[in-house]
Amino acid sequence: MADRRAPWWFWTYLVASFLIGVAVIVMVLLDHEPWWFRLAHLVQAVILVAIAVFFYLALGPLRRRRRVKKRSLPPL
Repeated sequence: MADRRAPWWFWTYLVASFLIGVAVIVMVLLDHEPWWFRLAHLVQAVILVAIAVFFYLALGPLRRRRRVKKRSLPPL
C-alpha cells in the first residue's frame, strides 16, 4: 500500500520557507529606510509565509489521521 504522508523534505521546505519569510518581514520592518523601498521583498516574504501556512493546513489532516488496526481472522 502507498504511504500517503508527505516526505520529510516537503515538511522541511515548508518550515524553511515560513522561517525565511518571517525573517525577511522582520528585517524589512526593522530597517531604517521606509518599508515601501523594500516592497518587493516584503510581498515575496508574505507570499512565502502564506504558501507555507496554506500547505500546512491543507496537509495537516493527512498527518493526524489515525491508522485502523487490521482485524485478525477468526479462529478456524
